[in-house]
This record gives sequence, structure tokens and C-alpha cells, in this order.
Amino acid sequence: MTHPIKERDFQKTCRHIQSEASALSSRGVTKEELTPRVEARLVNAAWVLRRLPDKEKGFLHMRTMLWPESVAEPGMYPVLDMSSFEARRRVRISAAEIDNMQPALDLLQLLPDITDRQLLFWVCWHQEGEVQARVPWAKVRRSMGGNLSRWTLKRRYEGALLWLAALIALQT
Repeated sequence: MTHPIKERDFQKTCRHIQSEASALSSRGVTKEELTPRVEARLVNAAWVLRRLPDKEKGFLHMRTMLWPESVAEPGMYPVLDMSSFEARRRVRISAAEIDNMQPALDLLQLLPDITDRQLLFWVCWHQEGEVQARVPWAKVRRSMGGNLSRWTLKRRYEGALLWLAALIALQT
């Protein structure tokens, strides 16, 4: 049995995803139309999770501020030029993004296979905040620690997204 607040968040997330997809089409929403919305929601949730502050890094930085006689290490000071990834990562997280993160990550619990949950999470994690046309399957495979081919990973990823989209479509 799920917690009532989580169930309410799940229903709210389902309604929001369905309303986004139905705004683009006049007829009923199919699971194929919901799939890109589910993927975008999961990628955004993984991006917010990735941008959350690191408490240990903050502690280590504060420790060097308290004892300035410690020797500076390479990489301690910020580099002068930042990549677009670093610049996007430094953008402050809004409260709405954090509120949308947890219900989107809870969608992963609806998948029956734990490998599919891990696969969906790592694919979303490695897309770095934007749904990309080309997924870095080698990075995903290294993160999962498995030996599946990229074609198998892609097929299972698409199947897991369709599974979630079908569950969301059933919530109407």
C-alpha cells in the first residue's frame, strides 16, 4: 500500500503529463504520445537531483576557509572559463523543480524489473538535463555495471518508457 500523499502526488503527476500531451492533440492521448513527456519529466528530475548541493563538498570547502594555511590543491580555485554544462549546473534550483522531482522519480518504482528502473535512471542521469537524440549508451552501461549491448539497452529503455506511459494513460 502506498502512502496517501505519494499516491496523490502520483495522480497529480499523471494528470499533469496527460494535460501536457493532450494540449498538442485534439483526440485521446495514446501511450506513444505520452512517452516523450514521461522521458522529459524523468530527465528533469535526474537533472535536479544531480544539481542538489553536496554537503561533503561544502564541508571540505569550509574546512579550507577555517584553516587557510592548508596547501591549495589543483582544482581548488574555480577555472576562468566554464563549459555550458558547468554553467547550467550552477543555476539555482527552484522550489517547483524540487517539488516535481520526487513524484517523477517515484514513477520508476512502477516498473516491475529493477534492471529497467536502473536503466531508466542512468539514461536520464547521463542526458545532462536535456532530452538528447543520441543517448551515451557506453556511459549508461558503465554506470549499470552490466554487459548488455547498446541495442538491448535501447530496446529495454523504450519498453520501460512505454510501460510507464501505458500506466499513466490508464489513470484517466
